[in-house]
Amino acid sequence: MAKLGVIIMLLIVTSCFLVEGATATDIGTKKLDDCIDLIQTCADCTYVNFSSYTMPNGTRVVEEWSGVKSGITFTYNNCNITNQLDEWWIDGHGDVDGTDTVFTYSYDVTTTGNPTPNGMPTFQAGLIFIIFGVACFLLVLSSQMEEIAFKIFFLVGSLIFLIATMLTAYMVSMDGNVAAATNATTLGLVFVLSMILIIVFIYILIRQTVSAIEMMRIKQGTSWDLGGVGLNKAY
Repeated sequence: MAKLGVIIMLLIVTSCFLVEGATATDIGTKKLDDCIDLIQTCADCTYVNFSSYTMPNGTRVVEEWSGVKSGITFTYNNCNITNQLDEWWIDGHGDVDGTDTVFTYSYDVTTTGNPTPNGMPTFQAGLIFIIFGVACFLLVLSSQMEEIAFKIFFLVGSLIFLIATMLTAYMVSMDGNVAAATNATTLGLVFVLSMILIIVFIYILIRQTVSAIEMMRIKQGTSWDLGGVGLNKAY
């Protein structure tokens, strides 16, 4: 029983030693291709070295960078460890109380340098679908209108909401915290899809406008003879 008590006491002392001796500092989220400071705090270390880093793609690079001491904080500035999006891992070691002790911590790299809040991708996707849904609703509504002014009004409104959908999707892709290659592919697909949809909507707008004008002329007693040359009386 006494032996068990000694073991528990040693575990508690070891835990306190690790916490107070060398504390891994949270350096937050970093911006893509930005210079950053690697930071480690240690109350009684004479040196702290950052010995390796692991990139988001799994590549591990072994280095030996000496941290610059300021009080109990050791810092090393580097401009080559933020060139990939996602989580990076830093390994290092320092002489905690005279004993060489290793440490590990991680940080995230995003396109903006800001973390992605929980649930934000779902919110962004929902917002895009809502705006696109409004565009489709206005398009259907315009097809049900017989008054030319309302028909054109709802068509233009539908086109505006479609453009807003594409711009929102583009901005979300620009700010997406994904791999650079994936991000570039997504942006390209969004751009192509935007151009196709806008062209289709403009075509529909022109067709609906011509139909509305033709309907108005019929009501007034004249119509366009689209198969012939010039104007012909319908009645």
